[in-house]
Amino acid sequence: MAATMKKTAPEPQPRTAGRPAGGGALSKQRIAEAALAYIDAFGLGAFSMREIAAQLGVYPATVHWHVSTREALLAEVAATVMAKVTPPAGQLAWQEWITELFRRCRAAVRRHPNVAQLLGAQLVSNGSLPTELVEGVLAALVEAGFEGESLREAYNCVIAAMLGFVTMEFSPLPADNTQAWAEELRERVHTIRPLDHPVLTRNLPLLANQAFIVRWDNGTTVPLDSSFERHIQITIDGLEAFARNVRAR
Repeated sequence: MAATMKKTAPEPQPRTAGRPAGGGALSKQRIAEAALAYIDAFGLGAFSMREIAAQLGVYPATVHWHVSTREALLAEVAATVMAKVTPPAGQLAWQEWITELFRRCRAAVRRHPNVAQLLGAQLVSNGSLPTELVEGVLAALVEAGFEGESLREAYNCVIAAMLGFVTMEFSPLPADNTQAWAEELRERVHTIRPLDHPVLTRNLPLLANQAFIVRWDNGTTVPLDSSFERHIQITIDGLEAFARNVRAR
């Protein structure tokens, strides 16, 4: 594996009290876009309100005036990434709509892999409330025949399935000594004892660096395309079977 070059944050630019150095009124959306660009470049660990203010050429207080807290800004970042994930309503059968939703979500995370660990936390805590997404999933599931308690259960399964795979696939690698970490993990995987773990050892050529836990690259360099498509199909198959059981009761 080629050595990973660690990026360093750029030098802060001169700041003004209320407007960005490049001119134009500052807005919550512009701040969120700047924060997303910063996280894309330097990772979530380097993110701070002060750094974003420096990128925009304003004082931190100006950023806080538009977005009150760090958590609120991260919620806006999550909302920005998820803004175009929800497919249009009324154009697809529910199975196709959920399939398209999953693919769009993965494509969005693939464009911004450093946000993967953020999305689950923000959507779980409702820091960012994408009402269009919630409405769309519920409408698809109502079309599938769910209502009441079964609707709630199916909804929770869809959201967990949508976010769970991609947040694991694009989970960040260690920020420091990435190459040494990867080489150590690769060596550990390939020295698993057959007598202790016969099934794992037998299937290791199939799994190594292509399966969760026994990999040392994430989806940015080794995407799990076929597994993701199978994940979608299993999710749809499970929902269809659940819907049949609900109708039979």
